[in-house]
Amino acid sequence: MADYLAETAADMPVICDLEQLPAPSPELWELYMDGSASSEGAGAGLILTSPHQEEHTYALQFNFKVTNNEAKYEALLAGMRIAQELGVKKLKAYSDSQLVANQINGMFDANDKSMQSYLALIHSLADTFIDFRISQIPRSQNKQADVLNKLAALTFNHLEKKILVEQIFKKSIEPEITIASVEEETTWMTDIIEFLQTGSLP
Repeated sequence: MADYLAETAADMPVICDLEQLPAPSPELWELYMDGSASSEGAGAGLILTSPHQEEHTYALQFNFKVTNNEAKYEALLAGMRIAQELGVKKLKAYSDSQLVANQINGMFDANDKSMQSYLALIHSLADTFIDFRISQIPRSQNKQADVLNKLAALTFNHLEKKILVEQIFKKSIEPEITIASVEEETTWMTDIIEFLQTGSLP
């Protein structure tokens, strides 16, 4: 019996305890963000993308006074908080701001007190993720977040909260295509059909 079991052990299925199996690793989400401030307003644009390429898009208006660099930090913090609310555990952020990316990664020093406060808050929030990283990208790769940022910072002051989007499928200078209506021809059956429908005699 012992020899038989030794020979057939390799062919027997292995039964695993599911509780001992490692939990699947959380998937990585991506955050593209931009923020800006000017005399006309301040805001941020965020695009949070799931591992399955589902986009969560946000245009945020800041109703408080900030500098341009502070607006970029506020944009990142807003994106991180939204990611937290969605249950994200691994987050890769992208910014076209060299200052923000390098200060967070420890390559640039933050001498300004407000920048130091923002950095401390970012690092505190980053600790709540299993994995958090940020990279600088060229502005050309961050166009969508930049457009949302400008929409929030500059446009919302002049618009109502609802923005209607309509698709237009042809140029205004293209001629209208009209279909000529064709009148029904009167035949010997016309009176009979009218009698059957309305009961009126010819």
